[in-house]
Order: sequence, then C-alpha cells, then structure tokens
Amino acid sequence: MNHTGCVHMDPNTATHPHQPSGKAASPRDHHDLIDTLSDKVEAKVIEIRHDLHKNPELPNREFRTAKIIADHLKSLKFDEVRTEVGVTGVVGVLKGGQPGNKCVALRADFDALPVEELADVPFKSTVVDEDYPGGPFPVSHACGHETHAAMLMGAAEVLAEMRDQIPGTVKFLFQPAEEGPPVGEDGGAAMMIKEGALENPKPDVAFAIHSAPFPANTLYYCKGDTMAASELIKIEVKGMGVHGSTPWMGKDPLTVAAEIIMALGQIYRQVPATEAITISIGKVDDKGRFNVIGDNITLWGTVRCIHQHVMKDVNERITRISEHVAQAHGLTAEVSFDQAVPAIYNETKWLERFLPTMERIFGHENMRTGPPQMAYDDHSCFQIACGGVYLFLGAQDTKWTENGLESIDPNKPIPFNHNPHFYVKDEVLKTGIRMHANVVMDFLTGQM
Repeated sequence: MNHTGCVHMDPNTATHPHQPSGKAASPRDHHDLIDTLSDKVEAKVIEIRHDLHKNPELPNREFRTAKIIADHLKSLKFDEVRTEVGVTGVVGVLKGGQPGNKCVALRADFDALPVEELADVPFKSTVVDEDYPGGPFPVSHACGHETHAAMLMGAAEVLAEMRDQIPGTVKFLFQPAEEGPPVGEDGGAAMMIKEGALENPKPDVAFAIHSAPFPANTLYYCKGDTMAASELIKIEVKGMGVHGSTPWMGKDPLTVAAEIIMALGQIYRQVPATEAITISIGKVDDKGRFNVIGDNITLWGTVRCIHQHVMKDVNERITRISEHVAQAHGLTAEVSFDQAVPAIYNETKWLERFLPTMERIFGHENMRTGPPQMAYDDHSCFQIACGGVYLFLGAQDTKWTENGLESIDPNKPIPFNHNPHFYVKDEVLKTGIRMHANVVMDFLTGQM
C-alpha cells in the first residue's frame, strides 16, 4: 500500500461459512425484473468498466471519470445530478414513482492508485500521470474501484427503468479520493459530507460493495468490526547536511530515521495483543545523494487500529519514540498525523436486515463470514452518518480450502488489492448490479 490503503485480505485468518438466516424472502415481481434488466445492461457495464480501467485517474484528479458518471446519470433523466462534490464527486438523486419517504444511499468510489499495472488483460492501463504531486506515477485500478463505479452505473440504469415501482428515493454517491487525496488537500467521503452529499434528502441507510480476491460471485462479510481506522503518519527527522566522507562534522538524519523505523516495531509489544494494530512506513524522502548526507529525512507511513479508541494511544507512542530516538542522537523529529478515517463496524441490527437479501442473490452456500481486515475504507463516514453495511464481492479465480484462501491455479499466486497483478473478473459486475438494486427495492418496499 502507499500512504493509504484499501482492501487487503489476509488468506491465513480463519473464516466460516455463512449460516442460513432461516428467513425466506417472499417472491416479488421486482426481483425478477431486476434480474432481467441486469442481464440487459451487463454488456454495456462491462464496456464501461474496460474504458474506466484503461483510463485511470489518481485521487482528486478523476475529472474524466466524473464526467462519464455524471453524463450517464443525466442520460437516465435523474431528478438531480450534482457534480464537483468533494472536488470530483458526483451525487445523483432518483425519486421513485410510488409514495414513500425513505431514502437509500448507494456508494461507489472511483479513484485509482500510483501502481504500474502488470495484469495480463486486453484493457490494461499504460497511463502515467506526469503532473501529480510527488510524481510522475504510473496509474492503474489496482484496487477495483472502476468496477465499483461501473456496477453502480449499471444499477442506476436498472433502477431508472424501474422508477415507477420505487416507493421512495435513491441517492447515488460516486466518491473520489478513497485512497486519500494528495497531502495538503481535502477530499474523500468526509469532504463530500461537508459539502452536503447527505442532505436533501438525508439517507436512512448507506450501502457499499468492495471487489475482493475471494471466489468469484461469492459474498464475504464481517460481523461487527469490519475495517480498521487509519491515519497517515509524517515523521520529519532534522539533522545537518555534510559531505559523505566526514559524517562527524554534521548530523546524519538517515541513520536516525532507520533507527526510528526499527523502534516503531516495539509498539506491538506495548499494546495488548488483543488490539489489532499495524504501523507501516512506506516511503522515505531524502535530499542527499551517494556522497552527500542531507539535512532532513521525511518518513511517510500509515497506522491502522481495528478499534478507534486505540488510535490516540498508538499515535502518542509513535510520537514519543520518534522524538526521543532523534534526541538521543542530537537531532530533532517532528511527528504529525493526517487523513484520519474512522473504522467500519457492521452492526448486528443492520446485518440481520441485509443478509436475507444477500442469501437470495448468492445462496447461503456462497456466503462466508470472517475476521475484520486491517485495510480501511472511508465509506465508514457515510455508514456512521446513516447506518448500513459494507460487504465484499468475491471477484477472482480462488477457492476456500481447509488452509484458507487459495488460487485455483496453484502456479498463480493470488494478487491482492494494490498488487500490480490485481484483477477483477467481468462476470461479477452483474452480481454487483443485482446487489445494489435488490437492496434498494427490498429496503424501500419493507422487505428488509
């Protein structure tokens, strides 16, 4: 992962097959119609996905993608389409033709990553962003966000066709910068909320899907703790530059920075083992060269905590260690934290409402529950504000075995999210459309 992260699955953690709820949903005409319309739009949605995949855009610079989304919603005669919400976010409002005062929010992110794509697909990205802060960067959809956007665009088309049957309102939240905006910029879900994305009307529930390296067209979900809280770490080690041949005449920040990185590992021994945390330094900025010791070193990283209340304690430990290690060598260290994202928690009361709908779509044999993930997703901001659930859609050629998650091809490792080889099978897009559309109809018609 870069300075932020999306979904990264751990195949070595124990998971369990989903247990049937015992609740059989009564047949409804809209279920069959959703399936029919999803079949109808599938080819179009795959084409959209391929186009977005070939033309990825980094956080807060998703101008082309946002225009494609907005134009699509306008072509469907949405009641309202707002653009530039949270820089490049798009909010669409579809009002149903039947009486109803409830509102469902469906969310999809659509930003890409600074990762060179190595997946062997005909719609592979070769984009390089020359102008992005800190770049140039190769750019790819190594986390599947283009599939999220394409699935929600497909659901928008299906639900627009069903407008006369919808008793209430659907709000479509197309969110940029889930991976985190450039340092110093605002963005993401929190900025969209600040700019009114959840107002007029305010949703009664928010729903999101993430494509994941689980078996294609299966569902994975977490009970309670689902995704970690996250913050970006910046540690500036300040020394005094000098010629590489005379280090005693300066103050070398590089060796001190290396010691800080090693010392941060001690925090795992200071926090109870029952509290899952990760601290990772992913980038080192140095102004030196092979024969020049630079003045300053900047470390960039991320801290993750499954439980939100642990974050303050961990950050205090990061700060204390960094400052004191630097001080021991006669240098200083300044520590700051940014881009705070709260944890995702799937409440039981919401899971009990959503899972019967998912059983009807997947069959209980294709649903699996397991432990939370240390990745983050700022859909948490929407879910905290409105209630709802966050689910994972399996999208790769993998299988569950007694040893955990394995590739169907033993010679092909599983490419997890943010890996250059990450891929999502086209065949799962229709399932995502059905998930979104069924959530809307079941919630608004009182079946959920």
